[in-house]
Amino acid sequence: MNSFSIKSFINLYDGNPFNKSSIVMFKTLIIIFLFLSACNKNGKVTTPKEFINNVTIEPSLYSKDSISILNALYNKMRNHEASFQNPEYFDSTRLYLDTVLYDSSLNKITLFVIAENPVHRNPYSDSKLPYYYNSNCYLGKRLFNDSSIFDLKNIGPASIINFYDKATTSKAIREIYYSELTTFLDAEGNTHYHYNVNDKRFWTSSKGWLRVFP
Repeated sequence: MNSFSIKSFINLYDGNPFNKSSIVMFKTLIIIFLFLSACNKNGKVTTPKEFINNVTIEPSLYSKDSISILNALYNKMRNHEASFQNPEYFDSTRLYLDTVLYDSSLNKITLFVIAENPVHRNPYSDSKLPYYYNSNCYLGKRLFNDSSIFDLKNIGPASIINFYDKATTSKAIREIYYSELTTFLDAEGNTHYHYNVNDKRFWTSSKGWLRVFP
């Protein structure tokens, strides 16, 4: 079983997963993580230092891209598309662009988005905290060289759901896609992805970015 999926999840989930306010939700999430772990190799595969993606981008372009990306994600949310199909998402849901990684051409991206919802939108919680957080990973392709319009696709195979702290949500989604993505297997025991998203080889691999944008 994957070391983050259960053990770290227990440690991170609301600080105390077995209180009355979260036990029903916790059981649901355990089922989700057990399903993922059934198709998952043991351990983690950290990206070697020599292959860490270190592409830098001008702040002005990053800002322009970020605004456009967030607008596109809000549109998906309003239409209940991609990772936003659950009816818990509504007009007052707030989205945060947690991280954007670029390839050397600046035309391929990986991003993490965090959704913040009022806790009353969660039917399984009686938490006294005001919000809960979900997070997903998207890949994107710049459609025109001189624009900030991207085709965005939610890649899976894992999401972060029902966390009560934004910083912990950010840490958890990075943990999965920076050190566990290569451990997820399909029904035949083959890896979905050969590289983590922070590996510069990810951009040119048929079992990387090209798996989603062939």
